[in-house]
Formats: sequence, C-alpha cells, structure tokens
Amino acid sequence: MDSKMETEKIDPLKKVTLSIEAGTTPDSMDLTPKSYQFEFIYGLGISGLTPLEMQLADRTVGEQIHLRISREEIPQVFQHLVLFPLTLPEHLDSVYLTIRITEVIPADQREVIKALAEMASCEDHCCGH
Repeated sequence: MDSKMETEKIDPLKKVTLSIEAGTTPDSMDLTPKSYQFEFIYGLGISGLTPLEMQLADRTVGEQIHLRISREEIPQVFQHLVLFPLTLPEHLDSVYLTIRITEVIPADQREVIKALAEMASCEDHCCGH
C-alpha cells in the first residue's frame, strides 16, 4: 500500500472528499460543466446517516457510485449535505450522478466542531452552508 490515505475507509468522523458529476442519462454527465469537489465529515447528521452516506459506508478512495435520483428525492437523499449548485431543467424528473471518492482522511477536532456548529445553526432546515 502506498499511503495510509489511500487505504482509509469511510466511517464516522472521517473527512471525505467526493468528485461529483450530474447528467440527464447514466452515460451523459451533461448537467455539470466539470466535476465538482465536495468535502464533508461523515456521520455528523442530526438524524443519523443520510441515504448518501449509507451508500458511501466502508468504501475507499477510487471507488465510484452511480445514482439515479428523482427531483423529489434530492432533499431526502442529501439532507444537510449541500453538494453543489444543481439546477435541474424544468422537463427533467430525475438526475443521474456519478460520485467518485477522491480522499478519506481523519477529521481533526477543529473541523468536527465547526461542522457541528454549522449544523446547529440550521436547526430543522438547511440554510445553505
């Protein structure tokens, strides 16, 4: 194994970086002009793991998941995780996502406290951070 970072698996309190693309079909990631990088601390949700986090459990760097999500499911699947600005065209009822795990490292205490404070300020809704 080359480095510890490459062998870390996703589990609670790990800082996870994802590369995300969205498309109108499974083979066409045409809704995002480029891959978006998204970083979060796994397992800090107020209601437990989000459906997205459940899909990522125990995976490692380099793995990919492919999801088809309806417009109505988006808030439920991501919950407090604000990924990237994704605006679905009016005629689309669902979106296809390709999500690649690019980094998994232990989160430091400061990052965990900051993430918890941001979630606490959201209360029962997500206010966009």
